[in-house]
Amino acid sequence: MRDQVGIDLDGFPLDHEFPKDYGLEEEDECDIEVEPLFEDELANQTAGPKPKRKSKRTKAYTGADDKLLCECWRDIGQDPKTGAEQKHSTFWTRVHREFHERKKFPPYQFVSTRGWVSIFKR
Repeated sequence: MRDQVGIDLDGFPLDHEFPKDYGLEEEDECDIEVEPLFEDELANQTAGPKPKRKSKRTKAYTGADDKLLCECWRDIGQDPKTGAEQKHSTFWTRVHREFHERKKFPPYQFVSTRGWVSIFKR
């Protein structure tokens, strides 16, 4: 039977001999002085300015917009071909289409990118 030897706190037997370079610092393959640390990259990402969201809101309706919208609403609502029995979305889609067709011609001739929901809410 082998002589039993006590164990130190690191789990090595007390008669264990360590090599001469034990405990010396090992050379890393990564030189932290040259390569940026992951933490630095995260800090740089959070420190940068956040891009501003682009507003989808359009400008206020002008008098010409309102007048043309009212004319389109009246003409589509009183169209004898389709009658007054139209679905909500169908009616406002037709008003929207008519609005964008008429805006190109005199006396209006203005630029507008309004959607049918914007026209409906007006």
